[in-house]
Amino acid sequence: MLAKGLSWRIGLLYLKRQKRQTLLSLLAGAIGAMLISMSCFHYIAVKGSGDAWVRAHFGPIDWVLMPRQGKPFSGEQAVTLRSELESMPGVRYRSLPVVAGATTLFASDRQDADAKSLQQVQLLGLDPRQAKLFDEGQAELWRTGLPSGQAILDRETAGRLGLEAGDAVWAADAAGMRKPLIVRDVVEATGVTGYRGDRGSRNGTILVNERDAAALAGSPEGSYSFVLVGRTDPAGSVIGMNYSNKMNELTETRFVKREALSRAGGNMVMVILAISMTAIFSSAFLLRQIVHMMAESRSELYGVLRAIGMNRRQARGLFAAEALLLGLLSGLIGLLSGAGAGWAMVKLLYGGGYGHAVSSAGIPITARISPALAAVAAAAVLLYQSLLVLLASRKAGAGTIVSALRGEAASGGKQGRGWKRQAGAWTLPILAAAFLGAHLYQAFRWEPAAPSGGTMLALLLTWLGASAAAVYAVFGLLLSAGRRLAGRLSLSSLLAVRYAGQRPGRTFTVMLLFGIAMMTVTFTSGLSSLILKNMDTERTVQTMLGYGGYVPYQSAEEKERVLELLRTDAELRRTVSHHAVVEPVMGGVQLEGKGSRFSQAFVPVSQELLAGGGWTLAERSPEFGSDEEAWNKVESDDGYVVLPLQYRKTAGDKPSIFHGPEATYTAGDHIRMSFYKNNLVGPSDKPDLTVELKIAGFAADNTESTARTEYVYATTYVNPELLAKLKPYHHPWDNQVHQGLLLLQFHYRDLQLDREISSRLVSGGALSVGIPYLSNSEKYAENKQLVNGFIGFTVLSAVIGLLGLAVLQKRSIGERSREIAMLRCAGIPSRKLFRSFLLEGTLLGGCGLLAGTAAGATGAHAFIRILQTDLRPGEAPVEAEFPWLLLSGVLGLLLAAAFLFNIGPARGALISSPTEPLRSADV
Repeated sequence: MLAKGLSWRIGLLYLKRQKRQTLLSLLAGAIGAMLISMSCFHYIAVKGSGDAWVRAHFGPIDWVLMPRQGKPFSGEQAVTLRSELESMPGVRYRSLPVVAGATTLFASDRQDADAKSLQQVQLLGLDPRQAKLFDEGQAELWRTGLPSGQAILDRETAGRLGLEAGDAVWAADAAGMRKPLIVRDVVEATGVTGYRGDRGSRNGTILVNERDAAALAGSPEGSYSFVLVGRTDPAGSVIGMNYSNKMNELTETRFVKREALSRAGGNMVMVILAISMTAIFSSAFLLRQIVHMMAESRSELYGVLRAIGMNRRQARGLFAAEALLLGLLSGLIGLLSGAGAGWAMVKLLYGGGYGHAVSSAGIPITARISPALAAVAAAAVLLYQSLLVLLASRKAGAGTIVSALRGEAASGGKQGRGWKRQAGAWTLPILAAAFLGAHLYQAFRWEPAAPSGGTMLALLLTWLGASAAAVYAVFGLLLSAGRRLAGRLSLSSLLAVRYAGQRPGRTFTVMLLFGIAMMTVTFTSGLSSLILKNMDTERTVQTMLGYGGYVPYQSAEEKERVLELLRTDAELRRTVSHHAVVEPVMGGVQLEGKGSRFSQAFVPVSQELLAGGGWTLAERSPEFGSDEEAWNKVESDDGYVVLPLQYRKTAGDKPSIFHGPEATYTAGDHIRMSFYKNNLVGPSDKPDLTVELKIAGFAADNTESTARTEYVYATTYVNPELLAKLKPYHHPWDNQVHQGLLLLQFHYRDLQLDREISSRLVSGGALSVGIPYLSNSEKYAENKQLVNGFIGFTVLSAVIGLLGLAVLQKRSIGERSREIAMLRCAGIPSRKLFRSFLLEGTLLGGCGLLAGTAAGATGAHAFIRILQTDLRPGEAPVEAEFPWLLLSGVLGLLLAAAFLFNIGPARGALISSPTEPLRSADV
């Protein structure tokens, strides 16, 4: 029995003796570890940034209880809710009632465009004593109370306004008047101090006492907008919470923490995880193949050692010690270099606008990882390397002593015979055909009811299996073609195909690694078309009712103030060509013979609104010769209506997961709509108003999707007199706190002009300004940068992985030195052997790249098609588009790399005398 210390010493001595092979193996192992380290850093940075965003803007806030009737909670109701939450059987909750609203902050009381301002800031009024109990992590902050006239800002909000503790800040009240406050503290955003609404979409947070908040929000003093709720047990679930009967009567629950966690770990994070896992998968194949080649090169040595008395377990232990030393050393080198490269990559790809400029539009990604997490990740990478090495080292000492001494173990040994051989010959082709067939069915024919988690998992697993099957199929076709054309092939081609068939496992690995590299690049570039096209400002609607911008005013005073500004400001008079006022009615419509109601916004048709342009029909009644004629008819006749696309009947209508009307129609049909004055009705209640209208047509979308949901959902166009009749049935949603919209027409595709108009309107008294093209252009640029980050990481991973392949190819050619020497001694010219090596590498790389391109393209097509299985009415599906020119260039570069990788090793194998390898006892 060999002592453990002796095994390690022998392994170290052998590594020192074989310096060239050790260096190559060390380089390949380091490249594999670098890939793993970069992938881990990339994923941890993105996932960690999402988790930090949740902690900053939600912290102990798990749920928000909203008033059921839309009116604020009274002080008595807030006390009742607190008592109910604290006495809940089996579980207890913390609660904090707050007075809330949206405000605009100013760094100056001057009303000019140069003063710094910040729109859509979350206003929170609270009792410091209750806040201390709710958010224990900020107990020191609330110890001194929060007197009237003082405010607390989070650090990011203060930074945008250029404020510090002790400075003055002005907050706009509901009437647009600026109220001065003194900044008591500037603190980090953690939970309550960073809460920015349900989705964290506000641009900042300001905390004041309850009385000041009620004055700014225009709420009755002593009332509360909502109640923040958190768990007392951090291990509890945020998926649901317990309720009492009293709570059900008073509240509606918003699951803000659950939605935030879902957003932080959403589709983008899953895509990054998939790409990172692909890189880890590639590096595992690379390292496994390198260790196998090391074991094969030692087969004759271990045959001698076993012949003089060493058993198979001792031989494996000896190789395991050597391989572990190599794996740990290469792992440390790859870990350090990968962490540095990952940090630089995250800074380069995400350090611009997406990370810092507009954090309200997305989750900022930073290249910061805690030391503890970095240590855990490093240990995991080294453990992963060690396990791979140990598993691969089982190959050492395999086979009989005689076969090892003859070198048969190195060349694959004898093949299985009988039923085992036949079973193996049929199993892999059947599996490959099954995966390919299932994937093609999913890519082109499968129509699941909805893109659920189980559906996507089945799609992913089938696609990965089909990717390997595609490489296997191409490999089989290559060997079959080589056998059929053996008599007509040149010597170089024959040797290239023969070498590829000698070690099928190694050949398949090389082709698979090339295929994975190209497959991931193709898949990512194709999937980016789905991510970006739906946000492309040149492809989607970027207006509000056909107008470039809008001011959602909350009072008549604010409306008059903005109208006066439009009349007096020279720059606004010059740039805003037209404006109009509209006050939509949000009503719940019940169709004749149907049970449920569908909420939709009713807008009057007037010449003032039509003058802004952008009102077109997707379909009109045959009685009208033009869109203009149909619009004019609706304006003059209260018996006509233009419906949203949700009501339009189309060929192949099928049930949708999205809530919509229970019946569809064609232009020219009649529709009966019923309305209720009470928002809560029972099955026996009769409608208070029923109107029968003739459908003049269906309106094409003229409002950007986010603005449409918030302000004019399912816009329905009616006669102004009919709109007046519908006003008693106006039931706005909780987020619809505006009184009406002041629409502005200008050249909105000029971003500089958009910013100038927005700044002037806010500085002049508007509480908020919406310019869809401005906000969506910023979001589009940020997401495009994120997608470029995906593609950049994918290409970088492919390049690094191919460097490892270069090392593998060098070792692969080097271990054939004696076979090459025998061929040269037999009279085969060196130039033909050189060509065979180049042809082998190019052939394997090219076949793998083509299979990877096909797998990536069909995979992207399948994912895009399934993700769009159920579209909203009026939405056009996005077709998978690939930048084929770019992909052709990438394919050409990778093919050139496959060619170049073999030049050095081939020349090295042929430069020495053919007799030297034959004299060597060990290569």
